[in-house]
Amino acid sequence: MDNLLGEEPASTSSILPGIDLSGIDQWQVQAPADATLSLKAEESTLLDGTVAANLKIAGIGDLVISPPESLSISEGAHCAQVWVHLSTQFEAEHTPELVALFDGGKECSLGALDFLGWHLLLKKISHLDVRDLAGLAIRGLVARDECEVIIDAFSFSAIAPPPPEPVAPSPSELYDKPLSMAPKNQEEITNSIKQDGISFLFEARSLSAVVRFIYTPIEGTFSDIELEINNSDPIIPAQDGGLTIEMGGREWAANDENIERHFVSCEKVGDCVEARWQWKLEDELADFLYRFSIQGKSFIIELEAGNDKTTGVSLGHIEEASQPRLIDVPYFNLGDNSPQILCTSGVFVSSLLDWYHSRASTLYAPLADDGQNKIVLNGGCTYIANSDGKRNPLQERWFITVSRQFEEVLPSIPAPKNILSKEALKDLVWYPISNLSPSEETYVESYEHLLNLKEWGMDQLLVIHPASIWSDNDSNSTLTLNAAPLKGGDDALSEYLEALVDLGYVFSLYSNYRDISPLNEKWAPEQAALLSDGNPATTVPGAYLLKPSQALSNAADHMASLTEKFNSPSLFLGIHTASPPWERIDCDSRLENAAGFLNTFDAEQNILATISRQTLAVGEGGSHWLYPGLLHGSVARQRGPEPCRRPLLVDFALRHLHPLQIGAGLGSPEQFFGANIPGDEKHSTSPYLDRYLATTVAYGHAAYLPAVEEWGLPTIIKTYYMLQKLQASYLAQNVDSIRYHQNGNYLDLTEAIISGTYELSQLEISYENGLKIFVNGSWTDDWALEHGGETFNLPPASFWAQSPDGLLVYSADSGQGRIDYAKCPEYIYCDTRGTQMDLGPICLDGAALIRHKEWEIDVYPLGCSGEIKVEPAYFWPDRRLPRLRLLAFKSEEEEAESLSPKITDKAVIFQQVEGYYKYRITLPEWMVEPGK
Repeated sequence: MDNLLGEEPASTSSILPGIDLSGIDQWQVQAPADATLSLKAEESTLLDGTVAANLKIAGIGDLVISPPESLSISEGAHCAQVWVHLSTQFEAEHTPELVALFDGGKECSLGALDFLGWHLLLKKISHLDVRDLAGLAIRGLVARDECEVIIDAFSFSAIAPPPPEPVAPSPSELYDKPLSMAPKNQEEITNSIKQDGISFLFEARSLSAVVRFIYTPIEGTFSDIELEINNSDPIIPAQDGGLTIEMGGREWAANDENIERHFVSCEKVGDCVEARWQWKLEDELADFLYRFSIQGKSFIIELEAGNDKTTGVSLGHIEEASQPRLIDVPYFNLGDNSPQILCTSGVFVSSLLDWYHSRASTLYAPLADDGQNKIVLNGGCTYIANSDGKRNPLQERWFITVSRQFEEVLPSIPAPKNILSKEALKDLVWYPISNLSPSEETYVESYEHLLNLKEWGMDQLLVIHPASIWSDNDSNSTLTLNAAPLKGGDDALSEYLEALVDLGYVFSLYSNYRDISPLNEKWAPEQAALLSDGNPATTVPGAYLLKPSQALSNAADHMASLTEKFNSPSLFLGIHTASPPWERIDCDSRLENAAGFLNTFDAEQNILATISRQTLAVGEGGSHWLYPGLLHGSVARQRGPEPCRRPLLVDFALRHLHPLQIGAGLGSPEQFFGANIPGDEKHSTSPYLDRYLATTVAYGHAAYLPAVEEWGLPTIIKTYYMLQKLQASYLAQNVDSIRYHQNGNYLDLTEAIISGTYELSQLEISYENGLKIFVNGSWTDDWALEHGGETFNLPPASFWAQSPDGLLVYSADSGQGRIDYAKCPEYIYCDTRGTQMDLGPICLDGAALIRHKEWEIDVYPLGCSGEIKVEPAYFWPDRRLPRLRLLAFKSEEEEAESLSPKITDKAVIFQQVEGYYKYRITLPEWMVEPGK
């Protein structure tokens, strides 16, 4: 357990006077055997003139304290609230809970004791109909050492919170067209609808295929839908799918036979077909409307109900498809899982609910391996109850799209009216600072580390700061303008940030508008979003979920104040683009469309657009594809258990996301590999780093530096110099072509998927500025690449890139073994990986950075063995050179020392000496420059 007091509430205006605890030492105690404890009254630090209970205990088990006589609770009490202070944090796997005990044996868990410092536990009790407090219990206590628990301001509120503000306006004004994810077609299509007996046929006829969807109202489930492609045998695209429903006090599956599904009618109405059904269980009835239409190559099913009985939509599974294969599309995900695309007989099928047209609480995709051996394209959606126990009426729009072109079954990604400029970010390498320790030295340590990076020539950094700059216990890190006190507060943070500006670095300060802590100055109980049971929704220990309406109303003012107070050039927005909006819903029944994720989605789109219009705004990624172009950039984390194993299917990311905003990295290397990186493999020549860098290049992302304390400085240097100039060449450019390679053949996207070539992950990517990149993402196969008269061997997890302006970057084998090499007008970086190699301007065994300017060549060796030979004439061509000298630097602050290298007509030869990090080849001391 770590000792840390943490912050106190910024405002006491919402703290209500509680029950009188002055006689707490007279309360009866039932403690675990062998426990040691003390219970006493002490002066409250929250409310003057009141008393708090101080409990010190060590032991394992349950603890109960109860007053000599039950304490009366005011009639009509709506909720219980109690402030609790923990001076030590309980182990995560042994977190106790605080429980209120009432008359008649009733009880209510007030919350987990999983925080540190002060926190307000808030729980609804109006449904319990209680009149007396019989005591308090701590359940599941595991305290091997003495811990202190302070209980203060334990009160019962008789008044429900005031009605919430309206949720955000629709973000449609941000876009030129109405928001739609409907797939786009690339050829002319003729649609028609006709009736054949009781069936209805919906046809999409084009040059490439004739596709028919047949709806026959028999079962009332989605098994009534069939799909025919070019008169082939029908496919069932949603077998066992349908509506899940609550009737008779329980939930029923979409195809449960206990529900009677009665057909009412089916008729063509305008350009659609409407089918009506009534479901029955005993005396309980529910009416549903299915509306079918066809648009382009998409069969559209609109689902509606006039009741609150629907608990979700299940999209079923595929049956009768010939040789089916599922295609996973990187960066197209619904949380940790992803919808799949079906490939069958040279045709592709997608099944997607429209996330812009839904009243659902959540969308979900199928698990990667559900153990059922079924062909499942997508999961569906769920409807959870509002805080009054009712659900939203069903309203969904479902697209089943069929095409011979893979691109035509992918969803559309709408672009905002105003595309954000990439100029401010395209040169910057992203450097995330890990969690800052709660000490006054933490900013000094961070600055010294960044100063070291500056000395190594890393001038183009976006320094991203974590939430811990605002809080010492990680709870009060949003909607605050006060820096963490144990780190030195505002003065220490301001001084540190000013020093970063002096280094020339762009820095970004953390914020998110998901969480609110009761310690925050803006806290009021009505700020918290509600769960279905009417209790406040928690997020992280010590914080509650901020209502989306409150998030929107507070975000712009907070961001402006933050920028002004700390002169911040950039904001790093956590949470919102890292996970989908249905993880942050408000079930407050007084809201329109309560418990619907669109409330959160609309609010967050407005938040992101508002912030990015006022400052450089970047964010945490993972679900950033849902918010395209609303931030300047996102950490491009791929969700799922082991993203590194996905084939490099890059078209969705490069053609739909890349034009709208910058992606950085792939999340951290640990996130990319599912945390499966051995400690001894975290170094600059690690195959894990090779794959991380090659995949970053394949997706056209900015460099995202690994944690230096785990990977070491040589890894940071390699990542920076291998990618910095390369990313600047492609981040602001659109892709011209993407081709997939196998055995000398290059295929476009559709051909590559049908043939399976894409699974080899060998790519040729061309950008509109002439930049050409080859990436071998295979795990097993080499790729012999011939380009420009040279032959390179691309081993697994390697790449080669060249642009017309002379940029050359590769991690490949040019005939002498694998090396890492980057050459541009500003620098050369190389790593020969333990082999002596002559690379023209430099010959060495190891890694080195060479930076040059007028009459100065700076060499930064990294773990070099033996002699380092540099040919100055390469950097100073067509010049007659005097006898040069060599200076060695221990740091920028210390005076350079003169060394005695070997000097020939063409080269300066020296060895790396311990204690020196930089060597400068320059003119004799007496000569300013030749001829003067």
